Amino acid sequence: MTTAARATAPRSAEQPRAAWRPRLHVVRSPEPSRSLVPFLTLCLTVLLTALVTALLLNTSMAVSSHRVHVQQIELSQLRETEAELQARLDSLGSPSELRQRARSLGMVPAEATVYISVGTRSIVSAGEGK
Repeated sequence: MTTAARATAPRSAEQPRAAWRPRLHVVRSPEPSRSLVPFLTLCLTVLLTALVTALLLNTSMAVSSHRVHVQQIELSQLRETEAELQARLDSLGSPSELRQRARSLGMVPAEATVYISVGTRSIVSAGEGK
């Protein structure tokens, strides 16, 4: 038989019609999609935690910086006060100032300088030698 004759000829019982059909399979229904609410809640929580942490760290650093600044100002003032007191001490400890204070208290200069010798238990004048 030719190809054309085969196409028009009636089908015999040898070739069942079901053989050429594709097999049908049961397909599961798609799983319901999960809700995005827990994921978005987690993302929002992480974001807010990071923002609050950054804010608290920044605030803490600003407070510490302010304390350091205040203490530096106080240290500078204390150094100025120390310099003023040291200058006053130097001026009050000068020989001329000491002489003037001694005279105002009624003291007079010593006439001769003498030393006490502990070894000999005697008084030695400055001119004698030790």
